Amino acid sequence: MRELEEAFDRARSRRAAAFVAYMTGGFPDRETSLQVLTALAEEGADVIEVGVPFSDPIADGVTIQEASQIALSKGATPRNVLETVARLRRKVDVPVVLMSYLNVAFRYGLQRFAEDARSCGVSAVIFPDLPLEELGPIAEVMRGRGLGVVLLGSPVTRDERLVRILDASDCFTYLVSVTGVTGERSEVPRSAIDLLRRAKSLRPKSRVAVGFGVSSPEHGALLSREGADGVVVGSKLVSIVRRGTLDELRDFVREFRNSLVRSHTP
Repeated sequence: MRELEEAFDRARSRRAAAFVAYMTGGFPDRETSLQVLTALAEEGADVIEVGVPFSDPIADGVTIQEASQIALSKGATPRNVLETVARLRRKVDVPVVLMSYLNVAFRYGLQRFAEDARSCGVSAVIFPDLPLEELGPIAEVMRGRGLGVVLLGSPVTRDERLVRILDASDCFTYLVSVTGVTGERSEVPRSAIDLLRRAKSLRPKSRVAVGFGVSSPEHGALLSREGADGVVVGSKLVSIVRRGTLDELRDFVREFRNSLVRSHTP
């Protein structure tokens, strides 16, 4: 977990929000997946979030659902996604957060899932379908193997519950900008700003990263100015990779990272 905290601290030291770059594991195929993840790291992602493809997601929009289906059709499995993470970590020093649905982890074997994830270089896990009330036994297994657990808050999360989520989350809390699924959007919704401000008011020292619908450097700049400790981009990156343009991906990552430098001290 410490490497993840240090990534956020380094971004803060350069007066910027951390760039959390999401990519579906095994997409568009295993070998290209490693090239894509490497490009994200080389061009400035502070943290890489790797999604384990799943056939029945609840939080993924069309873009990421389709990427998962393509990856699964090319033979992606939780084990070979972890192997790709291990290969990535041997090449670059960028922390990896694994996004997986609980069903995948339970089918894999929860303890073995945690052990294998950590041995492959994963720093923390996100289970979008993990309710706060059921966190205890899951977190015990994950943390017992050296993995952090990142929880999610949404615009409809009430203050009392949001405080509990902020306090229980390791390293940072993932703030979902909208009620709905992932996907590119033309504007940062007001709900994202309101949620960010609420979280920072309730727990000023907690790290928070905002995601779902963040699609442009302008979005990143706005969220950074509003005090986000991290900004998550997913569907936009997946869309670029689906077009097969690695150079475009590199250009976007560089531009987006530069947009996160804020003009004030949060």
